[in-house]
Amino acid sequence: MEDNDTWWRKNIHPQDKHRIISALDELLAGTETVWWGKYHFRCKDGNYKLILDRLFVVRDAHQVPMRLIGTMQDLTELESLEQQFEQIRKEHQQIIHKAVFQAEENERHHISEELYENINQVLAAINLHLGQAKHYISGQGMAWLEDAQQLLMESISGIRVLAQQLSPVSLQLRGLAFALQELLQTIETEHQISYRLRTNDIDFSRLTLDLQTVLYRIAQHQLCNIAEHSKATKITITIALQEQKIVLRIHDNGAGVDLKNLQYGKGFSTIQERSEAFGGSFNLESTPGKKGFTIEVTI
Repeated sequence: MEDNDTWWRKNIHPQDKHRIISALDELLAGTETVWWGKYHFRCKDGNYKLILDRLFVVRDAHQVPMRLIGTMQDLTELESLEQQFEQIRKEHQQIIHKAVFQAEENERHHISEELYENINQVLAAINLHLGQAKHYISGQGMAWLEDAQQLLMESISGIRVLAQQLSPVSLQLRGLAFALQELLQTIETEHQISYRLRTNDIDFSRLTLDLQTVLYRIAQHQLCNIAEHSKATKITITIALQEQKIVLRIHDNGAGVDLKNLQYGKGFSTIQERSEAFGGSFNLESTPGKKGFTIEVTI
C-alpha cells in the first residue's frame, strides 16, 4: 500500500470502476469537498464486498486539492438484511393484494346472486302479472301496460348483463377460454371491434379457478380501456404457456402512446396489483405515432 491511489483504483470491481473513478476525477477537478458512493471492492482473499466510501477533499486557498481523507465501510451484512427485508415486504404485499382480490370476488359473487336470484325473480313475477292484466284492460290502458312490460323486460335484461359482468357463470362452468369468448363477443357487438382469441391448446382445466379468475379480470379491465380510449378496430388476445408460467397478451391496433409520459390510471394500476398478487409481472409495449398498444402479464 505504498501507493494508495494505485492500490485503490486497481481493486475496484471492473463493473464499478469507470463510474467511481469518473466521479472522483470530477470531484477533484471541481470545488466540492465532500463525496460518497457505493461500489464493490476486492478484499485480500480475492472476494468482492459492497462498501460505502466517504471522502473529504482538503483544498488550498485556490481550491487545488491538497489531500484526501476517507473511510470505507463494509455494507455486505446490511445489504443482505435489506434484501431479506425487501423479500418479506414483497411476500406480505402479495398476500394482501391476493386477499383483497378474493374479497372483491366474493362480494361480486354475492351481489350477482342477489341481483339474479332475488331482484330478477321479483321483476319476472311482476311481468307475469302484467301479462295477466292485459286480459282485463283495453284501449289506452293496454298501451300503458305494454310500455310498462317493455321497460320491465329491458330492466331484466340489463340486470342479467350486470350479474354476468360481476360474476360470470360461464367462467366457473366452462372455463376461461369460453368466458373470454363471451366477453369479446360483447365488445364486438357494442363497440364494433373485431377480435381474435388464441389459446395455443392450453388445458385450462389444470389451472386453478383463482388463476383463471384473475386472468379474466385483467382482460376485462384492459378491454374496457380499449373500448373507451384506444379508438381501435381490432383486438388480439393470446394465452400461452412459457416455462411453466401463463402469459396473457392483449394487443389492439389503436393509437400508440409515449410510455415515458404515460401515467398509470386506475385500470393499469389494478392490472399490476392483480398480477403481483399471484406472483406475476406486468409489462406495456407501445410506440407514439404508431398503431398498437400491448399489455403482457406473466403469472
